[in-house]
Amino acid sequence: MRKYKNILAFVILLIAIGFVTYNIDSKRISGEEKPIFVVPTSVAKDGGTTVYRGLGYKVIRWKMISIRQVDGNEVQGFMTGYEISTMFKSQNINDGPKKELKFVINE
Repeated sequence: MRKYKNILAFVILLIAIGFVTYNIDSKRISGEEKPIFVVPTSVAKDGGTTVYRGLGYKVIRWKMISIRQVDGNEVQGFMTGYEISTMFKSQNINDGPKKELKFVINE
């Protein structure tokens, strides 16, 4: 019986740590800052889009090569931004971003 209580306490602790790390990284992402509690798992060949995994969640740092018209001239740059999703509503990198990305001129 004591063994099961220890296992249950460990599982509850992992879930609580997952909630805390998700909230901290979510707040950092909303401020366009790099998340802390994640590990990079893959990088796409589209300019550097990176997928990170946390404890029960996934972060995608979009960085896609793009060309835009700026003051009548074609300018090369990157579309950048962050998105976070839980393991229950996980986003696939092949589906593309679900939010508006920011264009950054390549200098």
